Amino acid sequence: MISKRLATSLGVVAAFALLVWWLLADSGLDDRGGFDRGGARGGDGPAVAVEVGHVARRDITDVAFYTGTLQPGSQFMLAPKAGGRLRSLLVDIGDPVEQGQTIAQLDDEEFVQNVAEQRAALDVAEAQLEDAEAQRQVRARSFERISDLRRRNLASESEFDLARSEADAAAANVRVAQAQVAQRQAALRGAEVRLSYTRVRAEWNGQGGGAMRYVGERFVDEGANVAANEPIISVIDLDRLRAVTFVTDRDFARLRVGQVTRIRSEARPGEEFEGRVERIAPLLREDSRQARVEILIANDERRLSPGFFVNVEVDVEHLEDALVVPRDAIARQGGHTGVFVIDEDHEGREARVSWVPVVEGVRTDSHVQILEPEIRGRVVTLGQHRLSDGSRVRLAPDDRIAG
Repeated sequence: MISKRLATSLGVVAAFALLVWWLLADSGLDDRGGFDRGGARGGDGPAVAVEVGHVARRDITDVAFYTGTLQPGSQFMLAPKAGGRLRSLLVDIGDPVEQGQTIAQLDDEEFVQNVAEQRAALDVAEAQLEDAEAQRQVRARSFERISDLRRRNLASESEFDLARSEADAAAANVRVAQAQVAQRQAALRGAEVRLSYTRVRAEWNGQGGGAMRYVGERFVDEGANVAANEPIISVIDLDRLRAVTFVTDRDFARLRVGQVTRIRSEARPGEEFEGRVERIAPLLREDSRQARVEILIANDERRLSPGFFVNVEVDVEHLEDALVVPRDAIARQGGHTGVFVIDEDHEGREARVSWVPVVEGVRTDSHVQILEPEIRGRVVTLGQHRLSDGSRVRLAPDDRIAG
């Protein structure tokens, strides 16, 4: 039993020793305990198979990506200017609404009665005005006769003064009656205006004032008692939508009104819509350090709806003849960003690479701009994690032909 256990233990030790030897051999440690500079660490070790791409000069566009939410081009609430019972609601959610269209009717009996009373009061005031005007004419003729008699010394001074005062009083009564008529006319107009408040109309101004609108929400039902200025429905513009997004201070300076944008939504997969930056808030919010940006989108075909979540792309800068490398060529070593450049002095199946730190510029989906230094030739795009400065690499057949 002891012999079997000893044999098992010796076998485990031997297997462990073999595993350690294999790991050390694979890691590239030489017989002095240091890294062999060949292979993955450079020098004369085994060459590493890599893929390469070309350094080139080309026009590229810096594209900024944002997310946002669609909102109606315009939106407002319709509410009665007077309170009362909602007799009828003539539109519902999704219905089109035209400028000036009646959308609701309140009970109006009280208002109709008030109009009738004010019209009757106006009739009384007008009759009083007619009577006052007749009295004025009588007093005026009487004053003229007394004045004629006074000139011929056939009437006394007191009779003349009395006739004049009566004429003046009659004229004053006419002016009072005229004022009362004007007052009653104003009261009648006010009653008619209040009567019109029982008929709720859709009216709006501004850009696209005559365009069609649609009912977005309904807040009350027929028969409900509503107060003055209590919303009944919301009216929205679907012909124009706004994509609202927020940008940080880094992108704030790169955006400007009028820039063309591309809009995509998961609700419409495979479709792209064009928009334009319409407004940029002049300040950044203190809590988020972001500024509001509104993008106007034509929606004549109703392919988009308010509330959709959208992805926004904006071309913020176009660069001509920029020095670029494939995006996959960018690597990090020792806390620095750089590329492995193929030593073009070596030809054939194998070559060496040089590690070159770089300063990046604009990034696109496929390329990265190199601001400095000026590089040329080919760069490693796959296998960088096994390389260091001076490593030997083995190129794919297509890459050897391209080189």
